[in-house]
Amino acid sequence: MRRIARTDRSRSMAGGIGQERADAAEVVRADQQARASITVAGNALDVGDCRELLCMLGLDEPPRAVRVHV
Repeated sequence: MRRIARTDRSRSMAGGIGQERADAAEVVRADQQARASITVAGNALDVGDCRELLCMLGLDEPPRAVRVHV
């Protein structure tokens, strides 16, 4: 008798859903960082102040590019 390997579809589907959630969370995080950067820039006294405040908040690097699966 030949044994047939069964693929676990639930595992692959859950992985896909987990990746979608991670991507969605990354999009939200990037949006929040962009909004925080704009707020800081709007309230900074000058360019040096803005740079220092962004650095303090950990917003001195641009957010990573996010791939959204459609």
